[in-house]
Amino acid sequence: MRRLHLQAILVAALTICCLVSAGTGSALAMLTVTNAAGSNTFIAGTWAYYLHNNPTPPTANTTVQYNLAMTTTAPAAATLRNYDTDNANRAGRGITRNSPPSPGLLTAYRYVNWRTPVLASALTLSGAVTVDIWSSTNTTTANTNGSLIAYLRDYNPGSGTFAEIANATYTAAYAAGRTYYHTPFAITVTSAYSVPAGHQLEVKLESPTATSQNNMLVAYDTTTYPSVLRVR
Repeated sequence: MRRLHLQAILVAALTICCLVSAGTGSALAMLTVTNAAGSNTFIAGTWAYYLHNNPTPPTANTTVQYNLAMTTTAPAAATLRNYDTDNANRAGRGITRNSPPSPGLLTAYRYVNWRTPVLASALTLSGAVTVDIWSSTNTTTANTNGSLIAYLRDYNPGSGTFAEIANATYTAAYAAGRTYYHTPFAITVTSAYSVPAGHQLEVKLESPTATSQNNMLVAYDTTTYPSVLRVR
């Protein structure tokens, strides 16, 4: 009798998980167990949006693309493709330094951005939102500074307008150029912000000239480089 009772509970739990996984809009992938990602570990209670190229999983090299998707689906491809054959022309995606950086920047090759699906219900952000990215300097020189700035934005697809939520900059000396390092950094949302239903959450990466000695490369959408936006 006890075994049957436990089996019933397990079936119910699995059913709930399937329903959540099948949801759309603001449903997020909640990591309920620790899950290693490079040198970092996702802890229980983390919500994750994985950063993708187009198409996903990537099957071939592509030219530069913008307004890419970030979804709850983990990357499945093993090989890192060249995502900008018309720019840096290396495995991953090149970002040319820009001065000054700006959340509204639209200059080709100087940014890359990802958006969630349209939210079915409001999504409230508060505290640290982590951009968990693999990055590299696009140079053969070792121990030179590279820098990324990440803007977190609320996008209204109905009007095509944005509201900046917060931003953060990551700067470090990269031990070896053109080698990808796991570089998670936090964007602090100081006051709770609610992205309305019908909008999309966006993360946009640029490289500020003032703090970067080199153009940058970022890697994502592979099992080795599963770059992700983490919301706690």
